[in-house]
Formats: sequence, C-alpha cells, structure tokens
Amino acid sequence: MTDDALAAPGALTRSTIVGAAWLLLWRTVTRSLGLVSTLVLARLLLPSDFGLIGMASAFAGIVESMSQLGLQDALVRRRRDGFELHHTAFTLQFGRALITGALVAAAAPAAAAWFSEPRLVGVLHLLGAVMVLNGLENVGVAEYRRTMRFDVQFKLLSAARLAGFATTLAGAIIFRNYWALPIGVAVQAVVRVGMSYTLHPFRPRIRLHGWRELAHFSFWTWATVCASLVWDRCDPFVLGPSFGPAKLGIYLLAMEIALLPVTELVAPAADALFAAFARAQKDGDSSAHHAPEVAGLIQLAVAPIVLSVSAASGPIVEVLLGAKWTHAWPITAVLTWACIFSPFSYICSSALVANGYVQRNFVANAVVSAIKLAALLAAVLLTSNAVIIGAVVAGCVAVESVTFLGLLSGTGAVRLRPALIRPALGGLVRTVAGLATAALALYYTGLGWHPGLGNTLGDLAAGCLTGAIACVVFGLTVFATWRAAACPAGPETRLAGLVRERLAGFKPPGWAARLQPW
Repeated sequence: MTDDALAAPGALTRSTIVGAAWLLLWRTVTRSLGLVSTLVLARLLLPSDFGLIGMASAFAGIVESMSQLGLQDALVRRRRDGFELHHTAFTLQFGRALITGALVAAAAPAAAAWFSEPRLVGVLHLLGAVMVLNGLENVGVAEYRRTMRFDVQFKLLSAARLAGFATTLAGAIIFRNYWALPIGVAVQAVVRVGMSYTLHPFRPRIRLHGWRELAHFSFWTWATVCASLVWDRCDPFVLGPSFGPAKLGIYLLAMEIALLPVTELVAPAADALFAAFARAQKDGDSSAHHAPEVAGLIQLAVAPIVLSVSAASGPIVEVLLGAKWTHAWPITAVLTWACIFSPFSYICSSALVANGYVQRNFVANAVVSAIKLAALLAAVLLTSNAVIIGAVVAGCVAVESVTFLGLLSGTGAVRLRPALIRPALGGLVRTVAGLATAALALYYTGLGWHPGLGNTLGDLAAGCLTGAIACVVFGLTVFATWRAAACPAGPETRLAGLVRERLAGFKPPGWAARLQPW
C-alpha cells in the first residue's frame, strides 16, 4: 500500500468505509437494542437508579482503566504474523483482571462512603467479578481487527449485546430496580467470552515469553489509559457528591443521547481507521498525514446530525425517555455540540497510536484530561447548573481536538503547509456557515430548542421535521458556498468523489460524468 494509493479517494478511504460499515452495522444493531432498552428502563426505573449505576461504573472504570495494558492494540499493530505473543498477552490480560476485580471488590465500602450511597457495595462486588471474567476473553480475536475482518467482530459484539439486552429487560420487569443493569452486564460478559473461543481457534496458555516486545507499547498505552480515564470518568466522580443520584442520572442519560453522533459515527470510523493506519504502517508506509483530511470529511457528515440532535432535543427526550426526564433536554441540547470537534480527537489519536507515537498520544490525553478535570472542579464550585457544566464539557472537547491535531503535526507526518491549511480552513468556514444558517432558520421559525409537547406522536413528528430541515438547509448552504467558491479542494471534494464512485456503479455513465466537475 503506497502513499499514492492512499491519497486517491482511495485505498485508505475505501478500506475505512468497509470496516466502518461493519462497525456501524454493529452500532446500529446495538443502539436499536439500546433504544428499546432505554424506552423500557426509563419507564420502569427511576433517575436515581441510573445515577447509582453511573456512580458504580465510574468507580469500577477508574480501577479497571488504571490497569489497562492495551494488549490487543499491541497485537493489532505488530508487524509480523504468528501467535507467539498471544499467549503472553493472554497471561498478562488475565493477571490484570484478577488484580482489578479484587481491588474493586475490596474498595467497595470506600466508594459507598465517598458517594454516601450504601447500595454501591453489592453492585461493585458484582462488577468486580465481571472484570475477572472479562480477563478470560480469547485474545486470538484481535487477529480479526488486524486483518480488518470486522464482519467477525460484528458477530462477536452483537451476540453479546443481544444477550445483555434481553437479560436487562427481563431483570427490569422482574426486579423493577437498579439490579437489572449490572446483571445484564454480567450476562453480556459471559456470552462475549464464550463467543471469543467459538469464533477463533486460538487456545491460550499461561506464558510470559516475549513480554518485552509488548512492554514498550503497552506501557505507553497503559499511561494513556490512566490519563484518559480522568477524561472519561471524572464527570460522575466530580458531579456525583454534589448532584446526588437523581440529578446525576438525568445528566448522564442526557450525555448518552447528546453523544450519539460520536458513538454511532465517529467511534466506528476511528476503529476502522486504526486498523487501516496500522496496516499501512506494517507495509512500510505512513498514512498519518491523511488524518486531518479524513477527520474533516467526518466532521462534515456529523455536523447536520449534531444540529438536529441539539435542536430537537426536547422531542427526542420526550419520545425516548418520557415526561419524568424532561430536565434532560437542555443538557442534551448543549452537550451534543461537543460532537462537532470529536472527529479530530478520535482520528488523530488513532493515527498517533497506529504509527507508533504512543508517547505523544499519552501527552495529549494527559493534558486534555487535566484541563477537563480543572474546568469541571471550577464549574462545580461556581454553579450547580447542569446546562452550564455541559457547555464547559463541550468547550473542553474543542480544546482536546486542537491538542491532538497539534501533537500529530509535531511528528512531521502532518505538515501544516498553506496547501493543506487553505482547504481545511475553507471546509471549516463552509461547515460553520451551514450550521449558522440552519440554526437561525430553526430558531426563528420556532422549530428548534423547545421542550417536548407531551404527545408521543406529536413529538416524533416535530423531531423528524426539525431534523429534516436542519439537514436540508445545512446541505444546501454548504453546497451553494462550495460551488460559489468554484469547487475548491476540501472535504466536499472528497465527499463528491466518493459519491461519484458509488453512483457510477448504479447509474448510466452519463450520470457519473455530470458529477465529474464536482
């Protein structure tokens, strides 16, 4: 795979699209299940139940993340074939799981005291056992990521998710309390571990041969995870004692809805890109210089969705969660703007790790995590308004994207020459113009940023209309400004090229020819 091959709306983009398509299919399946689960659980459980599980997940996640070694990423990135390192990776993985599971169980009383929530003890004991179980997963499945067989990964993830979904719903109907959630997590872990041995013939043995080869990559991956856990887990940890279970539950569920563009689009693309970057690096090529361009393309696709979710957050919350979650919609409306900046953070991070710049990736995560923690602590001291705190978090994501882009450019793989800066800035200006035009249209027509109507069908219709108008006005504005500028190079050019390639296979040749000037 040469640089030239990657440069065409080509190999990297196409392989990423195929990989991302499988991951997106998994996300579609799992989020469809999650949507049904959320609709049922939001009506069977209380906000305090979600807040309690958020507290437990935050505490257990901190302990687990601090011991995360990134072993599967190291296996994906290695240059040579074979399974000699897999036994060592499994040994380290299981040893880590035993230690973290024991620590979570032992520290459960201290966590309950921090949050003033005694119910946490039992939940954390169960989550500790799940951590140990996860350590038994067959590391051989990492080969499917390395060879970009995301169809097999789809089977693994979707089967486990389906089992967890069914168990969680059954538990909610039977118990009518928070236990439904951790029990579903436990069943999902059991199925995932079992499937990992069904889908790959590798059978691990306890060995430590070759551990030094994994050590350098895994050390910096571990350091990165320790830094990024602050970013991922500090929200419930900082806000929990101040908000309490009920208010924290509203904030966390609002965040889950707000970040749907990231979890459904950006994250699958970043996962696929990591494997594509790693494969190019294995072949002796560096494709890291494509990261900003691909991120800009993804940002262009995500922008109208972000606007739609923000503007229609009132009806979305009303339809998905019900009337008792009404206070979540303003938080969702603000937090979802964080998704605009996320493509640069995710894609640049994938490029850094896949090309061996794990130390730089650690530095980026450490810096932005410290900034977010300081910003959250300051915000909590000044206000208890969850909407303002959501705006602070969105601002931190903007800082994160700039940090990752700067550190990637510092490797020399990305040279911010005028020839690269002008298309990127032009694309950004047109994206902002599209967002501003669509936002003003929604605001002044009264179709955006209002609470739900309290009527499921009415809210569903209002949300669909708002989203449709947001996407149409955004798309027309971006297209018009791009054409007015004589179709300059930028994300629109790459998108038009991809569309032309797809349409050429389904339409008469004349159709593709008409798109050629674009």
